[in-house]
Amino acid sequence: MEQQQAKTSAGNHSQSAASGSTSSPENKSSQMETIQSPNPIPSSTGDAGPSDPKQLRRILANREAARRAHSRKKEYERKLEREAKEAEERVAMLASKVAFQRMHLTILSGKNSQMRETLQVLENHQAHKEAETEALVKERETLLLLRSLQLQQQQGGSSRSSNNPNNVDK
Repeated sequence: MEQQQAKTSAGNHSQSAASGSTSSPENKSSQMETIQSPNPIPSSTGDAGPSDPKQLRRILANREAARRAHSRKKEYERKLEREAKEAEERVAMLASKVAFQRMHLTILSGKNSQMRETLQVLENHQAHKEAETEALVKERETLLLLRSLQLQQQQGGSSRSSNNPNNVDK
């Protein structure tokens, strides 16, 4: 029986090497556990173990494949847990950045409102000054027109007085 297990384990080792699996310390310890297992695998006939070496190899290969699958599953779970933790940390960091940006937005919105109010006041002031300037320009034109009329009247009056000797300038 022990010779059969040794042959099976040697066959299992060569089978796993032929299948391309890498030989790691974890795999070797698992194979050693399989080889040194004191409890043989019960067969369907009810005797102490399978008598067919192919069946024994297949059972051992299935166990090894199940062990590798379980190991991959555990590693995948650890990877997912790490990624979830990293994502949670990133969310926390981004949440603080979002809060900062919202506060900054509030400050900038307030400044923007103040600047719009200032702009409105300045535009109103400019419109008032333009209206005032326009009124002054019209007043100047009116005054210039009056001055020119006065000059014309004075020139027209002096020419009459020079033609009429009875007119005396006051």
